[in-house]
Amino acid sequence: MRLTLDDEATLCSVEILAEAVEMAFVPGILELRTLRDSLNDALHTRSPAAVKLAFSAFSRIDRDFRNQITHHALQLAALRRHSAGPMRRDLPVDGSVPARSAGRGIDGPRRA
Repeated sequence: MRLTLDDEATLCSVEILAEAVEMAFVPGILELRTLRDSLNDALHTRSPAAVKLAFSAFSRIDRDFRNQITHHALQLAALRRHSAGPMRRDLPVDGSVPARSAGRGIDGPRRA
């Protein structure tokens, strides 16, 4: 049995972090290359072990680079959240069909 990461929020976070690492990447710094490669591996394989390796690589990076990567990741997340638009609160979490409100008929809103 193979474990995979299917949580979209986790995968989105890993993707954003990978983009942030690319923004802060400096050739020649082994720790950044290791982090970049482990994040790309995590996205490709969706393996929990790959995510753990990426977390370990991130924790070994210099504090200034971690701060820079974190700053970029927060900016990217805010941009994604803004471009995605507001969440639809009328849809149930379980995927069932939402109940019609009293002001709506089968074909849409009632008109006077």
